[in-house]
Amino acid sequence: MATATAFHTPPRILIPKLVRSRDAWRAKATARKAERKALTIRVRDLEASRAGHRARAEQLQERVTQLEQQLAAARRPTSEPPAGSPPAPQKNRTGPGVGNTTSRSSPSP
Repeated sequence: MATATAFHTPPRILIPKLVRSRDAWRAKATARKAERKALTIRVRDLEASRAGHRARAEQLQERVTQLEQQLAAARRPTSEPPAGSPPAPQKNRTGPGVGNTTSRSSPSP
């Protein structure tokens, strides 16, 4: 059985490796922290932008609905004149064939 002292690494070799490992970990942690901060800011900005676009889209949808209602009201035939207005005058139909009660039995030559 091997003793613990048989596999003991001297500090002059172990310390530089541990320092390099610590420095690499710090560099990776710093990079991850900076990336996390950048992504947090990006998410915040995108959420604000999306909320603004959603609000604008809702306003435009309401405007479209209003205009569609106005268009439908304008296309609807008015069977009755608006209240308080005089009735529309009837056209006087005079012309060939209108009001003529005599019929010809044969066409004229």
